[in-house]
Amino acid sequence: MNAVGLPRSFVVYAIVLPLALFLGYLLATPDTYKSIVLVGLLLAALSIPFLLRWHHPLLILVWNANLALAFLPGKPSLWMLFAGVSLAITVLTCILDKRAQFQQVTSITLPLLFLLAVVLITAKFTGGIALRSLGGSTYGGKKFVFLFAAIVAYFALSSQRIEWPRGSKLTYAFFLSGLTGLVSNLIYFAGPSFYFLYLIFPVDNALGYAIEDLKFDVSSARIGRLPGAAAAGMAGLYFLFFRYGIRGLLDISKPWRIMAAVGLLGFSLLGGFRSVLLMVGLLALVQFYFEGLFRTRLAVFVSLGVVIGAALLVPFAKHLPLSVQRSISLLPVEIDMTARAQAEGSLEWRLDMWRLLLKEVPRYFWLGKGYAIDPTDLYLAEESMRRGLAKDYEGAIVSGDYHSGALSILIPFGIFGLVAFLWFVGAAIRLLYRNYAYSEGALRTANTFLLAYFVSRIVFYFAAFGALHSDLYTFVGIVALSIAINGGVRRPSAETAVSDAPDSLAAATP
Repeated sequence: MNAVGLPRSFVVYAIVLPLALFLGYLLATPDTYKSIVLVGLLLAALSIPFLLRWHHPLLILVWNANLALAFLPGKPSLWMLFAGVSLAITVLTCILDKRAQFQQVTSITLPLLFLLAVVLITAKFTGGIALRSLGGSTYGGKKFVFLFAAIVAYFALSSQRIEWPRGSKLTYAFFLSGLTGLVSNLIYFAGPSFYFLYLIFPVDNALGYAIEDLKFDVSSARIGRLPGAAAAGMAGLYFLFFRYGIRGLLDISKPWRIMAAVGLLGFSLLGGFRSVLLMVGLLALVQFYFEGLFRTRLAVFVSLGVVIGAALLVPFAKHLPLSVQRSISLLPVEIDMTARAQAEGSLEWRLDMWRLLLKEVPRYFWLGKGYAIDPTDLYLAEESMRRGLAKDYEGAIVSGDYHSGALSILIPFGIFGLVAFLWFVGAAIRLLYRNYAYSEGALRTANTFLLAYFVSRIVFYFAAFGALHSDLYTFVGIVALSIAINGGVRRPSAETAVSDAPDSLAAATP
């Protein structure tokens, strides 16, 4: 007998066996979309007990994972699904159980809700949020989905406390899941027999390499960029900075740490992105400051190490892979002309586009243009570029890919979108600083990294490259993780003191 008084044989023959036969039939006809949907629904129903218990840890685990749901329209990322499921379960739990509490920080909630209101109002007056993948007549709706999903994910992740240090290993998975970014490139190298895995791992990181294969000419040099290597290498570096901090990485009794960091940096340069070197350098500098190391002997040793490393790089730079040479093209070293020309061409392409877009800012000052894209406009822009009648950045302008953090807010959402985002940034920095200043031990190291990471990403977002629809998810993730591991906003206690923080910031703390 089971819990409801039915014989086990009855359950097996009346429920389990017919369900197994039905599932087997569906799996035998996998080519039909209906079969795929039904199998997915059955698996989802069977996983409900598991999700009720582990939805929050699973959200953390897939937050930075490069995984997608190819069988759904638009191929949404896996984190979007888990964000919605986790938030729904948390809300229902709080409704049904009076003892359950929904953790939230008002100072962050308000600017995010204001930003959401600006996005919805803009969408209402600029063509709506029609999704082409669902039969809509316009493109661009997916960017709205990314913004909505990022806000939902923030509430889902920050709503529950992660006990420290018991839950520290779970936070490591938050960063290390980014290693899956490399899988897309590995699948391509493995050959067509493994291409079915692109149903789970997005093909985006392998497209550039595949295009180079199609256009390869033996008379020309090949860059061979690996975006997946950049994503995986940066994920590993973020974990090391989060786990050990700058002071821990430079611990001479554990040399493998700094060796691992240098190796991961070199590996990430295979992506061919100059932004990798800029971001890592900026992050290291900011975290070095917040750890209070500028007044120690480490500052001298690190400076000498950087100078020696740069000197050693000079004679070998031209012998490195072209993708790495492209990544270090911003340094005053001699590199292959192909790599330098491509890097400089990319920079000039962006500067030309920004000069043109700056003239459009007054036009969208009060009401942005939104994300709606007329397919006809996109087609005409692509045809004009193909025939040499338009600049090669016209397609990016029509599609809303401005490669600029400030312009990605001002043009789609006007001044109110910028105000909402800056409000969020100010509130986030204040929260992250308080959690950093009033924590200690291993948690202090983690909070130092989160503050340094957020500040460096914001500087990079406005000064170098950014896109609101894709970067908002990263920003809210940093803040939500800080709230989760600190239980909200930390307050001063007898064990913590602001005097441990850098003097210039200690005075500014309320």
